[in-house]
Amino acid sequence: MKGRLAMSLNLRLWVVVLLAVLPIFTMVAVDYQAQRRSLARQLEGDVLRMLKVAEQQEGLALDAVRGTLKVMAHANDLRDLDPQACSGLVRRMLETLTDYNNLGAALPDGRVFCSGRGAADAISVRDRTWFIDAQTAAGITRGDYVLGRISGQPSLVFGYPLRGEGGELRAVLFASIGFRWFDRLLTGYGLPAGWDANLISLDGVVLAGSSVGEQGRALPAERLDALLDISRTPDRFAETIDSGGKLRLYGAHHLSFAQDDVLVAIGAPLGATLGEIDRAFYLRIALLVLVTLVSALLARLAVHSLVGRWARRIREAVEAVGAGRLGTRVEVAAQASELRALEHGFNLMAAGLERREAELVARDHELRRLSMAIEQSPESIVITDTAGRIEYVNDAFVRNTGYAREELIGRNPRILNHGATPLATYQDLWATLLRGEVWRGEFHNARKDGTPFIELATLAPIRDADGMVTHYVGVKEDITLRRRSEELVHRLAYYDPLTQLPNRAMLRDRLQHAILASANSDRFGMLLLLDIDRFKQLNDTRGHALGDELLCAIARRLRQVVDEAATLARQGDDDFGVIVENLDGRREDALLQAEALAREIHRTLNEPYALDGSTTLSYVTHSIGITLFKGRQWSQENLFRQAEVALFTAKEEGRNTIRFFSPQMQALVDAHATMENGLRAALVNEAFQLYYQPQVDAAGRVSGAEALIRWRDAEGRPVSPAVFIPVAEETGLIVPIGQWVLDAACAQLAAWQARPQTRGLSISVNVSARQFHQPDFVDQVLACIERHGVDPAGLKLELTESVILGDRDEAVARMAQLKECGLRFALDDFGTGYSSLSYLKRMPLDQLKIDQSFVRDMLDDASSETIVRAILGMSASLALEVVAEGVETVEQAAFLKAQGCTGFQGYLYGRPLPVTEWPQDWLCPPPV
Repeated sequence: MKGRLAMSLNLRLWVVVLLAVLPIFTMVAVDYQAQRRSLARQLEGDVLRMLKVAEQQEGLALDAVRGTLKVMAHANDLRDLDPQACSGLVRRMLETLTDYNNLGAALPDGRVFCSGRGAADAISVRDRTWFIDAQTAAGITRGDYVLGRISGQPSLVFGYPLRGEGGELRAVLFASIGFRWFDRLLTGYGLPAGWDANLISLDGVVLAGSSVGEQGRALPAERLDALLDISRTPDRFAETIDSGGKLRLYGAHHLSFAQDDVLVAIGAPLGATLGEIDRAFYLRIALLVLVTLVSALLARLAVHSLVGRWARRIREAVEAVGAGRLGTRVEVAAQASELRALEHGFNLMAAGLERREAELVARDHELRRLSMAIEQSPESIVITDTAGRIEYVNDAFVRNTGYAREELIGRNPRILNHGATPLATYQDLWATLLRGEVWRGEFHNARKDGTPFIELATLAPIRDADGMVTHYVGVKEDITLRRRSEELVHRLAYYDPLTQLPNRAMLRDRLQHAILASANSDRFGMLLLLDIDRFKQLNDTRGHALGDELLCAIARRLRQVVDEAATLARQGDDDFGVIVENLDGRREDALLQAEALAREIHRTLNEPYALDGSTTLSYVTHSIGITLFKGRQWSQENLFRQAEVALFTAKEEGRNTIRFFSPQMQALVDAHATMENGLRAALVNEAFQLYYQPQVDAAGRVSGAEALIRWRDAEGRPVSPAVFIPVAEETGLIVPIGQWVLDAACAQLAAWQARPQTRGLSISVNVSARQFHQPDFVDQVLACIERHGVDPAGLKLELTESVILGDRDEAVARMAQLKECGLRFALDDFGTGYSSLSYLKRMPLDQLKIDQSFVRDMLDDASSETIVRAILGMSASLALEVVAEGVETVEQAAFLKAQGCTGFQGYLYGRPLPVTEWPQDWLCPPPV
C-alpha cells in the first residue's frame, strides 16, 4: 500500500513538471518546424527559378532551329531538290552552327536525299514521328527524341515541310540537335554546390547534365518513376531520396519542344542544410529534458519531507475508519495550512460517517420492511435497467410466469411475449417511458409452459438524485380471469349461445357501422332478414331439441354461403340476419348481386336436413326479405323496418320466397301498423261489438246463435273481420280479443238464461288456435263461466282443425277437462282441412259445422254434394249434431233436410245482428 501511495505522489509530481515544461517544448518544436519550412520554401524558389531558366533556354533553342530550317527552305540550292547542291548547303551551315548533329532533307517517300553528316543513300525516315507530322504540318514539328541513323548520336529531330506553289509536299527538311546546349546552360548559370540538373529520356538514359548519373547510363527504374511522378504534380517539385540515400528537393518537367520524350530534372540537397537545424533542435530538447529531471527530483524530495509522514498518518486513520472504527480521529498538526485543512476535513468526514451509519441502520430497517412488502406482494413486480434487462423480480412474478428467478435475471421481459400483444402497444410504452412518464396498459403474454395470460401493467421510470432515469419498475396484475369473465359477459350480450352467431344487438351495431362505411365508399350495402317457415309448428310437434339442432344446421349452412366479411346473426327464435357491404355503386348491379346471394342462400337452406341422427330427411322452407342502403339516407331502425316489411310480404305471398323492399310494401306495412294500433285502442276503449247470427233446427225454430265480432275504426268505418282477424292473429292480439269475446258472450248467455223465454238458447264462440294453446286457457274459460254464473251447457266453443293439428294429446286433454264441466264443442269449417276420422273419433266433439263453400256449391257440383252427404252420414254414425253454414236459399235448405240435416245457419234464417236488434220472434221461440 505504501508503494502505491508513493507511486501515486510521484506520478502526480511528474505530471505537474511535464505540464510546466510542455509549453517550452511546444515553442521549441514550433520554431524548429518554422525554420524547416522557411528553408524548404527558399529551396523551392531556387528550384523553380532554375526550371524557369531551363524553359527560357528551351525556347531560344527552338527558335534557333526554326530559323535554321526556314533558311534552308528558302535557299536556292533546294529549288531543284538536287542532292549534291543540298548536301553542300547543309555542310556549309553545319560548319557555322553549334549543337547540331545533322541537317538534311527527305523526299515525300521518306528517302533521305540530302545530309550534312555522312552518306544519305539507302536511308529512309518514313517511320519517324517528325517525318509523319511534317507531312501535314504548316511549320516546324515538335522534337522527336531518336538515335540518329546517320549521326548515330541521341538527338532531337525537328521536321519542316517544303511545299510547292500549289501546296504539294516536295520534301521534308530536318534538323538534328544534341544536348550540349544544356551543359552550357548549367555552366553559365552556375549551379550551387551539391545541386544537380539533367536531361533524361523516358527510358531513363541521362542525356546531359550532372550529378544524377553518368551520361549515357540508364537510371534505376525507381529513380526514374520518382522523377516522372514529380513532373505530374501541379507544383512540379517534391522531396525524394536520391540514389545515395540522401534527402533532396527535386523539380521536374518535360522538355517543352519535345514530344514528352525528354525530362528536365533539377535537384537541391536538403539533408545537409536541414542537418544544422536538426542538431540545434536536438540540443535544446536535451537541455529541456535535463532541467525537467532535476526539477522533478528536487520536488520529489520536498514532497516526501512535507507529505510523506503526514500521508502515513492519514492512511492509518483511513484504514481504521474503513475497518468500522468510525470514532477514529487524526491530530491536526501538519505544517502546511492546506494539510491541516485536510486533517480537519477528515475529522469532519469521520464524524459525518458516524452519523450516517446510525441513519443507515435506521434506513436499513425501513428498506427491509419495504423489501418484504414488495417480495410478498400479490402483484408481480419487476425492475429493469434502462436497456430493459431484468435486475429484480418478486415471488409473485416468479409464480405467475413459471420461470425461476435465475432464468429471469439479466433477460428482457420480452421472453414472455409470444406475439399476441400488438406492436403498437410496445411502441406507445417506450414512447411514454422515454418521455419520463408513467405508462399503463395490458400485455397478452405467455407463461413458461406456453399458457397465455393477460396482465394489467403499470410501468414507471425510477430517477436518481439528479433526476436521471436509471431503472424502470413494473407492477403487474394477472387479469386473465377478469378478462374471460368480461369476454363471457360480452359474448352473452352480443352472441347467441346456441348458434354462436352474433345476436340482434350485435347485428344492429354492425348495421350502424355498415351505414357509415357505405357513406364513405359510396357503395351499396344489403340487409337480409330470413325467417324459418312454420318453425313453431316443428318445435311443437317434434320437440325443442330438434328445433335447436335445425337452427344450428342452418347457421352452419349460412356460414358456408356468406362471405367472412359479411355479418351473419341470429336475431330471434327462428330469424336470421345478414349484412353485406361493398356491393356495386350502381343500384341495378347491386340488386343483381344481392339477388344472387339471396338465391344461393335460399337454395342452400332448402336442401333437406338429417336431424336427430335420423335417416329420414326433413324439409324446411324459408322466407327472405331484403333491403338495400347507400349512405345515411335511412337510419338502422328504418332499414330493419324495411327488411321486415319485405319479409312480411314474402310470408304473405305464400312463404318460401324472396322479396325486396319497395315503397308499396311500406304502404301495406303502415296500414298493418295502423290497424294494429287501432285494435289495441279498441281493446282499451272496448270498441268491439258482438253480433249474433241465429242457428235454427229442422222446424225453423231458433236454437241458439254464433257470436261474431264486429269493429268500427276511429272514423266509424266498419272493418271486415276477414281483414282485422289475420292482423290480430299475427300480432298476438287475438288472445285478449278472444278473451273479450268469451266474456261478452257469457254475459249475454247469462242474460238469456235469466229469462224463461230464452233459457234454452245456446251461444257458440269461436276460439283461435293461439288462444286455445295458452297455458291458462282452461282456467280463463272456467273463471269466465263462474264470474257470470252461466250454465256451461249453453256455451259452445267452436274450434278449427288447425287447433288440434299440433299437440293432439294436449288438445284432447283440455277439451275433456272443459267437457267434464259441461261445455260443448263444435268443429268449425269441417271438410276444408285434413278431416281425419281418427281424430274425430278421439275428440270429445258435440257438433260438426259444414263449411259454407260446400253448401253453396252442392246443388251444382257433384263433388260438393258428395262431401255434404258423406259429412251428414258420418255425423249420424258418430252421433254428432250437424249445422250447415251459409244456407241462403230454400232449395239448399230442402236438400239438407232431405239428407237428414238438423241444424242450419245462414242468411235464409237471419243476418248477424246486435242482440238489441233481434226480432222478437227470435227471442220467443214457440214450444217444441
